[in-house]
Amino acid sequence: MLVRVFGDSVAVSVQQQSPQQQVSPPDNETLHRLAVEAAGYLGIETGDPLPINEIVEQGVANGYDEPDIRSLIREQYDAAQTIAVPPQGNIFGEMWRVEEETESQVESKVGEVEDGTIAQFREWLEERSNNDKTHSYTRKKANRRFAQAKDVDRNFIREYDSFLTILITYTKQRKTDQSLADHADSFYPRKITRKRRRILKNEGAYADAAIVSVLAPKFADEVPYSNAPTTHAHDFIWIPDTIEQECFKRLEQIEDFEVDVSIQHHISEEVETPSSVLVRGSGMDRQRGDTTSLPQELGNNIPLLSFSFDARGAPEYIEKWCAHIRAGTDNLFETKGISRYRKLGTFDKRADAEKARRRIRSGYVDAQALFSELEYHIQSTQKTGTDGNEANAGTNTAEQETDPEKEAESESNKSRFTFTKPNKTEPNFEFSANPTGDQ
Repeated sequence: MLVRVFGDSVAVSVQQQSPQQQVSPPDNETLHRLAVEAAGYLGIETGDPLPINEIVEQGVANGYDEPDIRSLIREQYDAAQTIAVPPQGNIFGEMWRVEEETESQVESKVGEVEDGTIAQFREWLEERSNNDKTHSYTRKKANRRFAQAKDVDRNFIREYDSFLTILITYTKQRKTDQSLADHADSFYPRKITRKRRRILKNEGAYADAAIVSVLAPKFADEVPYSNAPTTHAHDFIWIPDTIEQECFKRLEQIEDFEVDVSIQHHISEEVETPSSVLVRGSGMDRQRGDTTSLPQELGNNIPLLSFSFDARGAPEYIEKWCAHIRAGTDNLFETKGISRYRKLGTFDKRADAEKARRRIRSGYVDAQALFSELEYHIQSTQKTGTDGNEANAGTNTAEQETDPEKEAESESNKSRFTFTKPNKTEPNFEFSANPTGDQ
């Protein structure tokens, strides 16, 4: 007899006992897991008959479509009404497999490796700091990357009447026997980069596209060690052309990855800096111009942007993630580690163009200020000289008329400072190049 409670009502069903069926675990891992979960909910032991409908209900409760679950059942059990409850075994796949070592032993070994890697990372940071050697695990580098992304955004606003920003997010399960570095290094395989490039080329957007690919840490909410960091990845893409979200469906079909694509269309003259940036009171952002939300999302995935000096001032899980990324798959700090920030396409050219434009404009403003200051001093000097001449007009008129050397000197002094009238209109610093680049 099976009893289920639904609110205030009780449903009772009686099922005849039958001889224990031959236990044959489902070939499909999803079906296996749903069968074990349904049996556990109903209190049915391994080997006892489990109604097919209970598996279907369990699948629907887990977010699956009923036709999909029934199709899986038909593939293995045809028209059977019940199946034997399979043993639990490895129902959660390789990630939850219980090896000969206990979980506490595995955690202990992982902890020892991580502690050693973090200690080496801190020593490496200290050595670089003491010897004034640059590296990318500093807030200064994070600020520069964030500023470049905003400059690229402003370049698209300046160059095009409208454009698109695309955010692609990749997530991938980390297994218990997989190191943090190995997991991070598995992102951006050729099957992803090739498909991404082919999509942009087919849509005619590849030549002008600016792209940044970023690895970033996050809390590990899907692995046994809840305090262990894991990795996810993003593509940040700017293109001047129109492209449909359906074009990226091929990326969503890549095995082992969950892919989410978000596309926004922007009218350049209507772009306004997100309110979250204005609240932070960035005077420099106001001065340099508005941006879309894409650079801000990139900034949210640069982990050292909000912390002091270098990774040693970051929260524990970020410092741990940085340590393993820097150590790389070989766990050696003498090598380059894992690349976590890749600039592709026209990104660098556009960022450099905006920086050059800003410098030229700054030089022009400084020159105008210097001209105004010199003009003021010249006028003051001339006025002082005129007042003095008027006061001594009665005593040296004859001398001035008869001293040609002083007249020549006066004329010479005047000729040294000959200026045109200042231009009150700022010059146009538009850059006409539509840069191209290759990944």
